[in-house]
Amino acid sequence: MHDMNQELNKLEDMIAAASSQIEAEYFQLPVADADTVYRERVYCYELYHQLRCLWKSFPFSLGGEIDKAGHPHFKDGPYAQAKPDLLVHVPRDMTRNLACIEVKPFGRPVAEFTSDLEKLTWFCRHAKYYRGVFLIYGDLADTASGATLRDKVQKASEHTKEIDLALIYVLHHPAIRQKAGRVGL
Repeated sequence: MHDMNQELNKLEDMIAAASSQIEAEYFQLPVADADTVYRERVYCYELYHQLRCLWKSFPFSLGGEIDKAGHPHFKDGPYAQAKPDLLVHVPRDMTRNLACIEVKPFGRPVAEFTSDLEKLTWFCRHAKYYRGVFLIYGDLADTASGATLRDKVQKASEHTKEIDLALIYVLHHPAIRQKAGRVGL
């Protein structure tokens, strides 16, 4: 387990470095004749690209939206059709599943946070991922409610026993050219 802690710390450092390289057009998508918008998939693809540029000899595979259909650990389960945003693992070795990563712009509804946190917890409990990583990006003032990131995560987790925040690292990437960092809960 000590090795997995060290590896997870390296991954967190790589996410911080990679996030600081994400340019404006991937952070918020420009739209013709309209304001820019947060588009999770566009952000995730660029995060994947920036992580791959830093990956070098990191002893895990980085996969984006890996389809879990047909995998024996998922068959008939609630996440049989799940496609996490990113998986960091060693294929064919369930003891080397480092992290399942879900990404969400801050302005999305609490229900979407709940859904992602449930999925991350399930992957840790049932698919043997060491930790879940919930990466929220965007300006925290991007909501009319005035809720903080901590408030939103706590609210998302308070009505279900399917979320274990002890298994999940919450990271926040606040703005372009800034590093994502861990949020204490």
